[in-house]
Amino acid sequence: MNTTQFLNSTTPLRRPPRRLRPPFDVDDVASLDSLQPDETADQWHVRRHADRVTALLEPLDGIELGEHDRRVIEWLSNQDNSVVGTVASLLYRARAVDGAW
Repeated sequence: MNTTQFLNSTTPLRRPPRRLRPPFDVDDVASLDSLQPDETADQWHVRRHADRVTALLEPLDGIELGEHDRRVIEWLSNQDNSVVGTVASLLYRARAVDGAW
């Protein structure tokens, strides 16, 4: 994570996030929310779910996760982008306060 991303990831959200990853307040040009011309709706759902899981796991890098932790992350990844982005932002900010970044 570069310095700009780090600083943006530690800024409290004043409105719903526009992205799942820092910077949270910038429109996501490369959004995975669009169905690609060569994929089915099922493929799109799988791809979007995997991206949401990854977005939640990234700020937890280096933290040991148990089976229950992973089940909750899976559950959270089924929520809308606003929820996933907000939780990811909270995780980044908690890590920053802890000095882990």
